[in-house]
Amino acid sequence: MYIGPQPDTARAGLRLAHVDHLVFGQGGRFHELDYTYFRDLWRLFGLPWDDTYLTAGRTTFHDMIETVLERLGPLVQGLDAAVLANATPDAEPGFPMPYIEHALGGIGTVFAVSDQGAAATFTALRLAAHTLPPGANGRALVVVMDQARVLSGPPMPDDIRPLCDSAVALVLEGDGRLGVPEISQHVGVPTSEIVGHLSAAAGQADRVTAICRPELAPYWAKADVAADLVPVPGGLPCTGPWAALAKYRATAQKVQSERVVLADYDARLKYLSVCGFDMGAPR
Repeated sequence: MYIGPQPDTARAGLRLAHVDHLVFGQGGRFHELDYTYFRDLWRLFGLPWDDTYLTAGRTTFHDMIETVLERLGPLVQGLDAAVLANATPDAEPGFPMPYIEHALGGIGTVFAVSDQGAAATFTALRLAAHTLPPGANGRALVVVMDQARVLSGPPMPDDIRPLCDSAVALVLEGDGRLGVPEISQHVGVPTSEIVGHLSAAAGQADRVTAICRPELAPYWAKADVAADLVPVPGGLPCTGPWAALAKYRATAQKVQSERVVLADYDARLKYLSVCGFDMGAPR
């Protein structure tokens, strides 16, 4: 069990330095041992099994992390911490975080955040930027993943079903140019309180860039700030807002400073997660 640091020793605001989004193809075949593993698991719970469940390809978390590390190159050198955030399970049993620790020759802290739905990324980013104790290099990586290969089971609502294998890499540094992630997470939030939380996240800005799913757009329209909406693509329950951030940063015109707010709301769990950045603000 990890015991967090006392407040006076907590890391004082790592900044977002880089964000990247990757989408994967069909992936490789399941290992032959997976047939035995899943067949026994299904029978343990009294569920009917069919080998055709595994005939399609899959992209495991290990596969995605391997590609992420290749894509980031020198940006993953000298990490003090790496955190995985996911809403869907891995395609097959594996050890993605021990792999990343081994591949990079040792990292002080590696772990994963799951079972929180879309809130997992906000939790992982908050822990990496503000809660973990400072390391020697002041650098951390948050990897967000959606895995689309869902074996037969109870029906999954369309809004939380991934439509593709997707990963987002968030690199944090002490002097990251994209700003300090200011994260607030709220539980038991009725829809009547959403506008207030969004207005608070805007801070003193007269205008913000608001990255959100369509369901939150009407609440931004009622907030006490002008909001330029950046839509979140569907079919990406965990990576969606961060994929939109990566695309926005790649295509937006350079400005001296702007307030960017990402927000996600889980209507079933009544979780509201908000992350604001003053991008381009002085360090």
